[in-house]
Amino acid sequence: MHKQLGPIEIVCDSPSYKIVQACGQLGIRNPEDVRWCRMSQVFGDHVHWADLLRLLSLGVSATASLLGDRTCSCGLVLPRLEKCTFVFSTGKEVSLFLGQCERCRTVFWEDV
Repeated sequence: MHKQLGPIEIVCDSPSYKIVQACGQLGIRNPEDVRWCRMSQVFGDHVHWADLLRLLSLGVSATASLLGDRTCSCGLVLPRLEKCTFVFSTGKEVSLFLGQCERCRTVFWEDV
């Protein structure tokens, strides 16, 4: 017998579409076609965000002890995050930390 399925819940863990589009000009490969993952989803409430983001912006070697066994879902260490500021035509500015996994191309991000 045919069963009707309910609506499918779609969870989007990316910044606004305009920012995703602009990330292609920043060197993010295929920003519209890859997984986006907010760093707060990776670490939850177990760390102080200001410290984590400052350390992640320093690079892999500086953060190895803090990250422990935290890796991308593909197994590589989490990428270095860089602070990027987007300026809209309205004058509004949005700053994010961004980094992309070299292997699976997941984009990790967080609001500043």
